[in-house]
Amino acid sequence: MTQQNQQKSNPPQRTTQTLNSTDALAMIEHGGDVTLTVNTPVGTSFRCATKFIGAHSDHRILLEIPKIDESDLKYFFQEGFWLIVRAISQRGEGGVVQYRAQLLNIVEEPLSILVLSIPQSMQVTNLRKEPRYEVNLDAVLKSGERQTRCELRDMSKSGCRFILPALGKSLVVGQEVSLMVAAGAQKGRYFPPLSGLICNQQKSSHYTAYGIKFDEAGEDNAKELLSHLKFDGTKLKLRA
Repeated sequence: MTQQNQQKSNPPQRTTQTLNSTDALAMIEHGGDVTLTVNTPVGTSFRCATKFIGAHSDHRILLEIPKIDESDLKYFFQEGFWLIVRAISQRGEGGVVQYRAQLLNIVEEPLSILVLSIPQSMQVTNLRKEPRYEVNLDAVLKSGERQTRCELRDMSKSGCRFILPALGKSLVVGQEVSLMVAAGAQKGRYFPPLSGLICNQQKSSHYTAYGIKFDEAGEDNAKELLSHLKFDGTKLKLRA
């Protein structure tokens, strides 16, 4: 086996770093999915998913109350219990943000909210080999004979993330797709397609976000597209 083939077969190394809670929380998207693991004082544990609302100025984290059985909610979610919170960040190099927090309050009216403590620091494990850049580009999604308008939200040399309306037809992980990014204001002109496989999806009330892992042709075309973008202070956009 050649050295080149060995490098391709080895999975990317993941690195874990400790960040202060302010920087780590900024990596989590509002309305994004989080996984909660509750460990009770008697040693039993329970895992479920919910949504991240945000951080309160009074040094508190706000989460939606999980949609689980009432009996599980009352038994595992009691004030004073400790939870492990894990969230996937799509920003920058991408990563898993994990921290231990105490359940301080359970608010049921007028909205159902869990109030957690904020630790001094959090663990962030990088997931990607290279950084992913925020963009906001109009594109056309091609899947088989079907074409749908979509919006490219971020991309790197090896993958990207785009969004579709929440009520649109769903795509499945492993499905072959390609994105045709509009080349400026001139109608009907597109960059070469960003082709690859759907590798993940994340749903919200407004849209569904999908991740694409580029194939070889998609990676080559991504490099060309990135060469036509410039940083405007907040994200990459097409050069005039």
